[in-house]
Amino acid sequence: MRLIFVLILFAETARAMSFGDIGGEIAAAIRGGKAQEVTKWFSNNVDLTVLGKEEMYSKAQAEQVLRDFFSKYPPLSFELSHKANNLASAQYGIGTYKSTNASKFRVYFLIKKIGNQQFIQQLSIENER
Repeated sequence: MRLIFVLILFAETARAMSFGDIGGEIAAAIRGGKAQEVTKWFSNNVDLTVLGKEEMYSKAQAEQVLRDFFSKYPPLSFELSHKANNLASAQYGIGTYKSTNASKFRVYFLIKKIGNQQFIQQLSIENER
């Protein structure tokens, strides 16, 4: 009985930590302007919105869009301000991206669990108001 309790506790702790690990890796990739690192978390198709242009992109297309964004707005910083990791099948993060040319953007990403893996289903980068 005690072993079962320990295993359940371990599984719940691992589940709760999963967003911190994934969210932290995604935030670090955004902070570094590393499009390829961000897109490794994308599902095969992702709903990507960059500066008002929303489309469903393949992973390769989305990577190019992000490369173009990071090239035009090189990263200065990215800080997560909100995150939810207690949802069973979906998690999200919201943060502020600052570029070296003094532009600020609101970044939102939605992570969904598919099978045993988690993927970014949506990513949005919009001018901060």
